[in-house]
Amino acid sequence: MAAETVRIYAVDENSDPLEGVLVRFFDDTDTFVTQQYTALVAGEAYAEVTVDGDDPPNTYTVRLSKTGVAFDGTLGDDSKTPQSVDIYSPAASAPVTGTNNFQVQGQTFSAPAPSDPRLCRASGYFVDHSGRPLKNLDVHFIAVCYNENQPDWFPMIVDGKGVLSTKIYARTDERGYLQVDLYRTGEYAALVEGLEHSRRTIKVPDVPQVNIVDLLFPVVSEVTFATNPITVTSGSYVDVDLTILATDGQELDGLDRDVTFASSDYGVASAQVLAGNILRVSGIGAGTTQITAIRADSSIVTIPEEPVTYTPLDVTVV
Repeated sequence: MAAETVRIYAVDENSDPLEGVLVRFFDDTDTFVTQQYTALVAGEAYAEVTVDGDDPPNTYTVRLSKTGVAFDGTLGDDSKTPQSVDIYSPAASAPVTGTNNFQVQGQTFSAPAPSDPRLCRASGYFVDHSGRPLKNLDVHFIAVCYNENQPDWFPMIVDGKGVLSTKIYARTDERGYLQVDLYRTGEYAALVEGLEHSRRTIKVPDVPQVNIVDLLFPVVSEVTFATNPITVTSGSYVDVDLTILATDGQELDGLDRDVTFASSDYGVASAQVLAGNILRVSGIGAGTTQITAIRADSSIVTIPEEPVTYTPLDVTVV
């Protein structure tokens, strides 16, 4: 067994390069191993990762995703997600190609656009616990009233039109599909049938389209450290700007404790989130460590489990 470089080449239905496809690898126990996005290099779009190979090969499950692209098998077995790949070591042992390179296909489609550029179209699918389309599911949206003592009258004027704080009713069709147009950056209270005990407050992203499932049930998706790596003097600290994004496209406040930051060696450095999305890294003793980030709230379960996308913060204390 040895580490092998694997490339996943992505193309669309016209064999054109397909950038920005998230490629995730899982081992034979369905445990997440690694992930990477396809990027355009010399006219080809591919994701490159390093995983263990062997002869006989190690088998991995590959899951593919990109907004506006379907990996549903329409174009053949290489266009479905998930799919299995066998990784050989040495790569020359692989039959047919003699490499650990693979091609996948995705069917592109246009996401539904709103009728007004100030609106965001939220759309998506719902299923029941047996995987069947969940038809006639009701979802109600109400513009948030910021003062509970204020009556249900919260007018807004947009392009000369009066926008009144009335309820918006939406219902899934026979496919379990639902779509609704909401004002960008607007805040709404959402009530989902079957979850009446938990009214959700959502904030609509400033984009033309959003997955309504992500809008209703956002989870942390990405963390970025503005400076990486950093050097800290023992007994002192360095402040690093943070960006925390959710699956609905919103930037989160680190003080909301959606992400847990940890040091791999607290004898070297520790980390604390401050106001303004600042991570304060304090030097404790000479050495090196990494600051890691994991999703703190597990109340929303995603299958397969999708870890937070980020590069650990490398810290050197002198």
